[in-house]
Amino acid sequence: MKDTIVPGLRTETRRGFTVLSLPAQISWQNYAGIREGVSRALSLAARPAAAGSRTAERGAGVVVDFGDAVLLDAAGLVLLARAETRARLLGCQLRAVVPDASAPVRRALDATGLGRLVPVFPDVASATAAPPPGRRTGPADTADVLDAIRALHPADAALTPAPSAPSELTITTAAAPDGDHTVVHLSGVLDQLTVPRLGETLTSLVEGDLRHLIVRMSARLGLRCDPLPILLGIRWRVAAEGGCLALLEQPAKLREIIDREGLGSVFTACRAA
Repeated sequence: MKDTIVPGLRTETRRGFTVLSLPAQISWQNYAGIREGVSRALSLAARPAAAGSRTAERGAGVVVDFGDAVLLDAAGLVLLARAETRARLLGCQLRAVVPDASAPVRRALDATGLGRLVPVFPDVASATAAPPPGRRTGPADTADVLDAIRALHPADAALTPAPSAPSELTITTAAAPDGDHTVVHLSGVLDQLTVPRLGETLTSLVEGDLRHLIVRMSARLGLRCDPLPILLGIRWRVAAEGGCLALLEQPAKLREIIDREGLGSVFTACRAA
């Protein structure tokens, strides 16, 4: 095993799976570093074989081993929920290991529905030996799970929208010249108060049978929060119906987040619009 930049986070390869053993304590203090490690592993596992190579294969998937880790807050649950969404978008298997002795973690997975989203195994050996799971019977996306996490940790400051100055977000829609895509123009500020409006607008378009969406962001669009969870949820919904969600003129901060997560390729139009 080799230590990564996060103390206590270790990686190894077993039967083609990248196994990440988590630190003894998981909190918002080390969340960013762990998330980066998981995202990097998912990107590598989803990478296709090198051109012209007969031996190079994409990884079997990623196993997140909670081991004896203690969840000090909601960070570990949010980490797994968001990693599951990335794994689906990248077409990569994600599995979790929670030993039988880690009853608090198991109860949290059951209470939030995470155990129905991500296959859970009692040890790394069984996680890396099991065949690919069949069709999932749990929630269609992570929205319900994230709501359950907030309900389980109502006092967690990291899950509570921080009060901010009044902000404005202008959303307009128009048909693209190709007649198939719908362009959603944004201007103003995306923060904890306004980003739900973006989610509601995109959801209403999808429910109105519009599956090919382009979000065009003004060069002056302010970004005071991470809108990736909402964008990932919408992207998964339209992709399941053969659609797409493209992001144009991304603010530098959002582009940095998407590149860090290795998701730049998923936010593109399915064809020229």
